[in-house]
Amino acid sequence: MSRANSRNYAFPLWMFVPAAIAVLVVVGPLLGLVIKIPWHRAEELLSAPSAVAALKLSLGTAVTATVLCILVGLPLSLLLAQWARHRGESRGGRGATLIPVMGGGVAFVVYAPLVLSPVVSGLALMYFWGRNGLLGQFLASAGLSVSFTPWAVVLAQVFVSLPFFVSTAVTALSSIPRRFEEIAATEGARRGEIMRKVLLPIAAPGLITASLLSFARALGEFGATITFAGNIDGVTRTIPLNIELGLSSDDVDAALGSCIMLLALYIVVVALLVLARWLGGLRQR
Repeated sequence: MSRANSRNYAFPLWMFVPAAIAVLVVVGPLLGLVIKIPWHRAEELLSAPSAVAALKLSLGTAVTATVLCILVGLPLSLLLAQWARHRGESRGGRGATLIPVMGGGVAFVVYAPLVLSPVVSGLALMYFWGRNGLLGQFLASAGLSVSFTPWAVVLAQVFVSLPFFVSTAVTALSSIPRRFEEIAATEGARRGEIMRKVLLPIAAPGLITASLLSFARALGEFGATITFAGNIDGVTRTIPLNIELGLSSDDVDAALGSCIMLLALYIVVVALLVLARWLGGLRQR
């Protein structure tokens, strides 16, 4: 690339100031948190039984929630991506109104947890999965209780993290040129084969990113979890809930010790996100 082509023509120099402020707004609090962590007690705090139990529960439930998001979110993402393409292709046609309304309605419902208050999300889960909820009452009559169990944590995590998976996956799938599907179809490939051998491999970096974002969101879930699952030691107390317990009991060092766990896990997630983007860049070359 020539020097002239590498110049920036669309970013005024004065915009570096608000951009730097935006970075400071994010980095500043994180820096303050890292400085305040009692690193000299890190080994003691990380090996505390409550912290270890919270870590195991958080990893187990977050991984389970991510797998569930992939299992149910991937088909939904494929459907929404197809609807988005149909909307672009059918402008002025018979499906120009019906398809966008259907796709927009489903997307509105799926993305609702992004804007709902965590407490509202917890209440919604309780009134659906709880003992007296729409579905929970039938589960309770069958001897299955969801509330205040590890499965309540998983359901809360799926509820809040599924929109992150779907939105990212839809973007990755929608960016694949339609001609790839058409070429495969003309070669005799069936719908399932097109999905497995064309769409999913091409969208793999984006789907990995969607999974990692979903995992990170599940790992940090707090509000819906404490409302629907409670804060029971060894049963529903995840790392965020263990942090809240430390703060409420005036044990700030214990809370900061749990913060070390979350920060370490987030660093791993960010590293994997960077790796996924790098692999995606290699595939495009």
